[in-house]
Amino acid sequence: MATRQPLFFKIGPSFFYILIITISAIIRTLTEFYNNQQNKLIAETHRTNTELIYLRKQTNPHFLFNSLNSIYSLAHKKSDLVPDAIVTLSELMRYMLYETDNKTVALEKEINYIQNYIELQKLRLNNIEDIVINVHGDTRNKFIEPLLLISFVENAFKYGTDYKGAAHVKIKIFILENSLDFWIENTIENYVKDPENSGIGLVNIQNRLDLLYPNAHELKITQDNEYYRVHLNLKLDKIQTSIH
Repeated sequence: MATRQPLFFKIGPSFFYILIITISAIIRTLTEFYNNQQNKLIAETHRTNTELIYLRKQTNPHFLFNSLNSIYSLAHKKSDLVPDAIVTLSELMRYMLYETDNKTVALEKEINYIQNYIELQKLRLNNIEDIVINVHGDTRNKFIEPLLLISFVENAFKYGTDYKGAAHVKIKIFILENSLDFWIENTIENYVKDPENSGIGLVNIQNRLDLLYPNAHELKITQDNEYYRVHLNLKLDKIQTSIH
C-alpha cells in the first residue's frame, strides 16, 4: 500500500513561497490604500473645516453691519434709546465672541440670542405689536450650530420694514424631541422679487446646512405678493460635529 504524501509535498514548497509573497503584497497594497484614504479624508476634513470657519466668520460682520445700522438710525433721531441699544448689542457681541467658537451651542442660548436681536430691532420700529416670536417645546439639552438661524431673522427685518419704520415679522420655533421646526414670515416691502436672490446671509445658511446637516434638514422658501416665508426643519441630533 502506497504511503500517502502530505499535501505540502504535493503542492511543493514553491507554492507557499509564492503564497507568502502574494499575501504580503496584498497586505502592503491594502495598507497603502488605507493610508491614502485616511490622508484624503484628513485633507477633505481640513477643507471642510476651513470652509465652515469661513462661513461662520462671514456671519459676524454681516450681523454687526445690520446692528450698527439700527443704532445709527436711533442716534440720527437723537433717541433716548441709544444707551439701551448699545447694552443689547454688547450682549449680542459677548455671545458671538465667547460662545460661537464651540462646535455646537445650547439651543436655549441661541434662541435667547435671537430674542435679544429682536429687542434691538424693536427699539427703532414703530409697531412692535406686529413683531412676535413664539417658542414651543423643551429646549433643554438640545444643541445647534451657532448663528444658524439669525440670518433669516436679519433678512426679515431688513426687507420687511417699510419707509415708515413699521415691520411685520412673525417667528415660531417648535421643538419636538430632536426635531426643530423654524418658521418666519415678513411682509414684502424692500424685497427683490426673486426668492433665490435673498442676500449673502441665506446663501451662507444653505452652505452650512449642506455641510453640517446633510440629509437631516429641509429648507423651504416661498413668497407671494404680500409675504416672504421660510420654513426650516432640522434634525438636531444629526449634526456632523466630526468635521469641526
